[in-house]
Amino acid sequence: MPDLAQAAIAANRFGFGARPGELQVISRDPRGWIKAQFAREAAPPAQIAALPPGEDDLLAFGRWIAQLRLNGPNGERFRARAQESGVTAEQLRQLSIEEQFVENFRARTQRAVGARLEAALTTDAPARERAVHFWSNHFTVSAAKPAAVALPPSFEREAVRPHVAGAFKDMLRAATQHPGMLLYLDNWLSIGPNSIAARNPRRARRIPGGGRPTGINENLAREILELHTLGVNGGYTQTDVQALAAIITGWTYDRPRLMQFLNDRPGERTGPELFTFDADAHEPGPKTLLGQTYVESGVQEGVDALDALARHPATAIHVATKLARHYIADDPPPAAVARIAQTFARTDGDLRETLFAVIDSPEAWAEPFAKFKRPEEYAISTLRAANVRVLPTGAGLGAIAAMGQRVYAAPGPDGWADSADAWLSADLVWKRLAYAQAYAERIARADVDPLAIADATLGPALSAQTSLAVQRAESPAQGLAILFSAPEFQRR
Repeated sequence: MPDLAQAAIAANRFGFGARPGELQVISRDPRGWIKAQFAREAAPPAQIAALPPGEDDLLAFGRWIAQLRLNGPNGERFRARAQESGVTAEQLRQLSIEEQFVENFRARTQRAVGARLEAALTTDAPARERAVHFWSNHFTVSAAKPAAVALPPSFEREAVRPHVAGAFKDMLRAATQHPGMLLYLDNWLSIGPNSIAARNPRRARRIPGGGRPTGINENLAREILELHTLGVNGGYTQTDVQALAAIITGWTYDRPRLMQFLNDRPGERTGPELFTFDADAHEPGPKTLLGQTYVESGVQEGVDALDALARHPATAIHVATKLARHYIADDPPPAAVARIAQTFARTDGDLRETLFAVIDSPEAWAEPFAKFKRPEEYAISTLRAANVRVLPTGAGLGAIAAMGQRVYAAPGPDGWADSADAWLSADLVWKRLAYAQAYAERIARADVDPLAIADATLGPALSAQTSLAVQRAESPAQGLAILFSAPEFQRR
């Protein structure tokens, strides 16, 4: 028998909210509707597939830096060096008239964020898109770091998206080896103190500015342990951080040459194709991580260490807790966490089966709308409710940022908060109400029935109070503003 109440939970808790007519389809089998979206293989949405590959995103910042140097006080020396590398005077002239940083990256950012939003609006697999957003936040690469400003979209597409229905160990490896992560958390600057590059500095790769790396950088190793796998209470020590950092010395990416920065040819390679291992920078000798010794074996040391971390019991608990917090409640139910962790461990980190354990948890269906939507989720749900399919260029970025979330630009490697207290400040709530009013006025027409939209998106979850308030509204715009401001619309 169709179950509209469960359909509303499925659409909002596991997706981005219902479009008109979807609740009736979902109601036939709410859990099956979610699970059917996680086929092992799935092509990315067309909007995402059309974005440039990782190499082009990697080149973007370097090209801007090259332009700054060309026009800076040392421009003549830079020109001479460039011409020694075979760059023509015409190429230099063209570079000198490129836009400055903000203008340079605004169009790229608008295109990437617009593609992400449109994919969420138009997809018939919104639960899969939500999973992409979850894992992209788990393995955060943020545009808040200038050098990584263009990389989050290709990182999400190349390292996260292919593995949302696959194995956690594969996603962990892909995320760690992607140039976005290697650059964001500085592993490309890391060299072992006893490595060939440390003993013979001429063998060390130069970094921007002409210097050379001088020692181990622990940033990526620490976040792998604290954020990506074991969790902050996962039982590791500072000694383990140092060991993992040594194990992944030499993990870097194929860095662009000056000639590539000084032309406008688009980069063609993906992030996985750019990963490379610098044996000269790798710390030699055995290393002991969490009581296990890894003999020197080059890049394979890091692969083996990541696989062991992916299988660690603490990783199962950490991942299960984050999934339960995201999909069920800010205070994850212990019984649900235990079941999800057991599935993760039993299936060797099969993310499809692990998510199915979340979907099959009775706690996920027991309390409707227990979670407060993050700004991006909220904006997407308002757009889906009105059946918006195409966004004008740049639409949504400012509004979502005003509500506290800059898409692809989390403030740190721990990503965006997944609990209500981070989003319920007076200022941020006021910004949501202002957004609801402005958006309602934009889409309202005489033939728009706010109550019909409310019924189509919330079904039985629409409260009597909200229904009455929408009915009594003096205009379609006011009715929509009331709906989008309602507690049950703000939550999932």
